[in-house]
Amino acid sequence: MGGVCAPSVVEKQNTMNIAMTLLSGVGYGGVTYFANLIPALAANDKKNHYHLFVSKGHPLVKAVQQDNIIFHECVKQRPSMLKRFLWEQTMLPFELKRNRIDILFTAKNLNIFFAPCKTIISIRNAEPFAYREYENNWRLTILLWVKWQFTRWSVWRADHTVAVSQAVKDRLTARLPGIGKNVSVVYNGNPVPPDVPVQTGSLDVILSASKFVAYANQLNLLKGYAQLRQMNPNVPPLWLAGGIHDKSYFRKIQKFISDHSLEQSVKFLGLVPHTRLLELMRQARSFVFPSTLESCPHTLIEAMACHVPIAASCTPPMPEIGQDAILYFDPQDPNDIAATMKRLLDDAPAAQQRVRSARARADTFTWANTARGLLRVFERVQ
Repeated sequence: MGGVCAPSVVEKQNTMNIAMTLLSGVGYGGVTYFANLIPALAANDKKNHYHLFVSKGHPLVKAVQQDNIIFHECVKQRPSMLKRFLWEQTMLPFELKRNRIDILFTAKNLNIFFAPCKTIISIRNAEPFAYREYENNWRLTILLWVKWQFTRWSVWRADHTVAVSQAVKDRLTARLPGIGKNVSVVYNGNPVPPDVPVQTGSLDVILSASKFVAYANQLNLLKGYAQLRQMNPNVPPLWLAGGIHDKSYFRKIQKFISDHSLEQSVKFLGLVPHTRLLELMRQARSFVFPSTLESCPHTLIEAMACHVPIAASCTPPMPEIGQDAILYFDPQDPNDIAATMKRLLDDAPAAQQRVRSARARADTFTWANTARGLLRVFERVQ
């Protein structure tokens, strides 16, 4: 746990005590977000004091040791969602007051409603905005409705809101008119190092990666892939990586594969470790991202950095992220998905040009830029 040197009177006036709760970063993009953001903040801001509330034994406690980074190990490892929520809403306000916190930043849709300081929240999960738009399992629909209510109340309670893409800001201001002036766009960074080895095409497969849930749109991807195989039975197999978030949706996928005799052409990889997923991205012949609901998709940025030709949904924010380095398709049109995948596979010279453009575009998403963008928000709110 880092110590804090006693600041001078002038430094006290210019130095902020900024708190963050990292208790929610236990899965999916949350782990990637904090593991990259906190070291970037440490490297780019040695003046302000950061109080980070984490579970006991959190890996960042040993990884980031700097005088102005103070860790508070406040709960047991991997607490349940309910325990995290209750601790943050009931106990954290007292900790904020005791540590004389000026600003609390929560890197999720949820505010701390009784925080005794100014609050900034980040909207990194777009699912609650669209809970009515998909045929989810009823339990998931109820959960997302609850999350939307908390998101709405959290935004109104916050002194400022961070959107991780312009698309998220547009969704937010459309649902909650009048808050636009209190919303800033700060993109996520690219977690793939710039010296990643190039192995494009060493695996003759089409790869896709996302958890299995209706918005991820694997069912329409399979419909497009089935049409592609009708045009050319020798196309590479389709590999699908990701955990099962909605079992009823996954059963629909399994039924489609069985009904169309795709068992030998489609492979489920399950929830793949992050380092292995990056290896697969580098090795695949192409990568397809059919998702219809994202905030600032880590998976897409990672694929762009992995030297693999990419086809993706034209739903925002995918064109905002990939610009002209990606081929886009209508995610609701299997014919368009099939045609775009065929174009991706058939035109190798054009695909390689887009690969170079994608790598350059991915390099613009840096965690240093994310840290500096957040620091500007902190200073604005101070």
